[in-house]
Amino acid sequence: MPNFLIALFLIQGLTGKIQGVVLDKETKEPISYADVIILNTEMGAASDNQGNFYILNVPPGRYDIEVSFIGYQTAVIRDVKVEIDRTARLKVELKKTIIELPPLVVTGEMPVVKKDMVGTTYIVRKSEILTIPIDYSMDIIAFQPSVARADTAIHVRGGRATEVLYMIDNVPILDPQTGDPAINVSKGAVNQVIFLPGGFDVEYGRAMSGIINLITEHPSAQINGRLFGKTERIMPFYYDFGYENYQSSFHIPLTRKLKTYFSLDLMHTDDWDPRLYILPHKRRDDYTVYGKLLYTPTGKLNFGFSGAKSRSQFDRYNSKWKYNIDNYRSDMRKGDLEALNINFLPNSRNLFNLTVSRLYTRRLFGVREAGGQFEDFTFRDYANLEWPHGGIDNPFGINIPYIPFVGDYDQYQDKSSQVLRANFNTDLQIHQYHELRTGFEYNLMEIKNFTYFISDTMHQLIDEYNHHPKEYAIFVQDNIDYKGLFAKIGVRYDYFSSDIEGIKPKISISPRLGFSFMVTEKFLFRANVGQYTQPPLYDQMYSYYNLLPFPAYITQIPLIGNPALGPEKTIAIEIGLQGEVKKDLLITVNTFYKDISDLLGTKLVQTLPRDYVTYFNVEYANVKGLEAILEFQNSLFSGKVSYTLSWARGTSSYAEEVYYRYYYDNPDTSFVPPTQEYYLDFDQRHRIFIQGSSRLPLGGKLDIFAFFGNGFPYTPPGPEGKYEERNIVRLPFQRQIDCAISRAFKIHQTTINFYLEVINLLDERYEIAPHYPIIALEDINMKDFEHPPPYIDIMENSAYYNPAGDRNHDGLITPYEEYLAMHEFARDSDDWVNAYTAPRRARIGINIVLK
Repeated sequence: MPNFLIALFLIQGLTGKIQGVVLDKETKEPISYADVIILNTEMGAASDNQGNFYILNVPPGRYDIEVSFIGYQTAVIRDVKVEIDRTARLKVELKKTIIELPPLVVTGEMPVVKKDMVGTTYIVRKSEILTIPIDYSMDIIAFQPSVARADTAIHVRGGRATEVLYMIDNVPILDPQTGDPAINVSKGAVNQVIFLPGGFDVEYGRAMSGIINLITEHPSAQINGRLFGKTERIMPFYYDFGYENYQSSFHIPLTRKLKTYFSLDLMHTDDWDPRLYILPHKRRDDYTVYGKLLYTPTGKLNFGFSGAKSRSQFDRYNSKWKYNIDNYRSDMRKGDLEALNINFLPNSRNLFNLTVSRLYTRRLFGVREAGGQFEDFTFRDYANLEWPHGGIDNPFGINIPYIPFVGDYDQYQDKSSQVLRANFNTDLQIHQYHELRTGFEYNLMEIKNFTYFISDTMHQLIDEYNHHPKEYAIFVQDNIDYKGLFAKIGVRYDYFSSDIEGIKPKISISPRLGFSFMVTEKFLFRANVGQYTQPPLYDQMYSYYNLLPFPAYITQIPLIGNPALGPEKTIAIEIGLQGEVKKDLLITVNTFYKDISDLLGTKLVQTLPRDYVTYFNVEYANVKGLEAILEFQNSLFSGKVSYTLSWARGTSSYAEEVYYRYYYDNPDTSFVPPTQEYYLDFDQRHRIFIQGSSRLPLGGKLDIFAFFGNGFPYTPPGPEGKYEERNIVRLPFQRQIDCAISRAFKIHQTTINFYLEVINLLDERYEIAPHYPIIALEDINMKDFEHPPPYIDIMENSAYYNPAGDRNHDGLITPYEEYLAMHEFARDSDDWVNAYTAPRRARIGINIVLK
């Protein structure tokens, strides 16, 4: 493999290992000091006294390995496959010879089952990424086992959406305030995705459910590029939600040792979260720029720099605001990432790596002004916003206080976070059976926030702060490879400080153990157990905390941050069996159990002058399940079928649930919320994913993606559902089939690929959320509109008269007309459109590869 590819993965630390033993073919005795060379690279090693050799920091790919020693025939093992964080094992037998013979060439047969896989790992490769019918790179794992997708949130093995760590080339990209990815990269810039739903190593912190690591494209030694476009615009009727996506990327080598890669992605849609049909005020415009520079002065010292910049801005729709939608909320999110990596490999057994990065994100929301398609949103001055309220100025012609027919969205927010991160780690092959991995990580943050609430009084509410919390971690792990048994034993120490005077820093210690071994030549058994922790989000620590004691003129019970929060904890156990049933047929079965404690929740604090609700580590969850995956491949067809059975129970589905369910609209502070366990909002009992790819006549290709699963649980309306039993009813069964048909043409060195993508092929429209009128029809009584005598109709000259309410146009609005209008409003307020999935959608695209 060329040196440029070696350099890329060295600087990113996304590598594997080659190890093996060199033996005399006749005597089976070890051969010491044999030369082991990876052809077309500067990497190699010499065997030790026992004939063992180790080559660390080998980039993923396929290699030819040459093994030689004086007096023996040279051997070349072709097509040795190396994967990220895996070990390729070789047993090389050399034949004695007294004359020089040409090298003995053999093809390396790498086992399908990897014995060093102690935890579940799913890899989504480039060929698969390009066909998956998703719009955002962070959603690539949506078709993997272990994943339940509730609306737009991804939940891994029954965990909350905030328990997943997102990374780009091993650099965390989480916004520490919200837990969302702070930046995005183009799907076309992603080379592969590594998804770890359990049993991950001690080098990973701030995650309890899973790791999603996007591995970006590597620069090429030759100039080449890619142009891509996909659109719904030419589709008729409801096939068109206004989606457009355009991408370009180029590999530009500057010198033999200095190479670059750049990508640009533009996306626009008229409805970024489609339902039954296009709704107003749901436009979205995104762009992403990504670049990478690699410098390899020597084979042992390497430098790399990468940077990304993204912006996402979108309007939101809310059925309560549909008659005043232009004054509802819009969001703009910006992110910047810069990362510098220095990698030093003094010999084949020792590796040292230093990564320094800066992650910046800014999030704004409020009421925006009108603007162009890709111009940054301009938000209205928050000081001039009008309190939203109801009234008679509505299509129903009567006074309705429930809907903001007049006024603006009542909040403006501008928050930002900057994370300066340094990470130093080493891989040391200290013994024949032991590889020691150690590391240190330090994060210094700046957290800023400005939130402005308008009100119907003269008292406005402003929450403004600037804090500098810090986090650091130390970890050590011994990777043991002993005579057929592979084990990982490690421990991680985490520390975080909230930067609030009088609040003590918090620490956590997380031991982890995993092991695997082959029970037969084709089947692997693995198991792991460990503790995983993560600090709370800084929104939940700082929001409104500096306003305590909270002013008494605020009538609504406030939700206040708590800087004394401790880390959340998960103890997870996983057992798995993986084996090759026959050639090209692989089966995997995983079972898992998770005990989750100290989850964030909310509790009422009764104090003067104003009671308030704040966060505490008080919630608990328990998850168990089973996953079965069948993978198959032949010359015409390949595919994967997975089934997941799981139970996710707990006392709270998200940190703010108790507050919004029991206190947000309830002034009664004497009420004590229930604390019993229930099936969480994202509990999905059965899930089936089917993925297949098949060759078609005339050089075509068909890719199919199918999903089937139970509906999620929900709480029905009324006091029984709200205050006693939660999530006692389930939504209907879910199902969807997507497909893509493509055909490639090659013209000289240019490849042009045309394709048609169809989402929801069978046009299934199932319910994904409960829906009800704001006022139940049975609760609307005629008596509520009858005034005590002497009754006076609303006359034409009254300030409360609206012609829309005067149904017979006689100049009067009678109680009966008010009653009919309220019925009409109630039926109109049922948000049934947003409660169902989108119809069939079709997109056409073209992909041009230039060489």
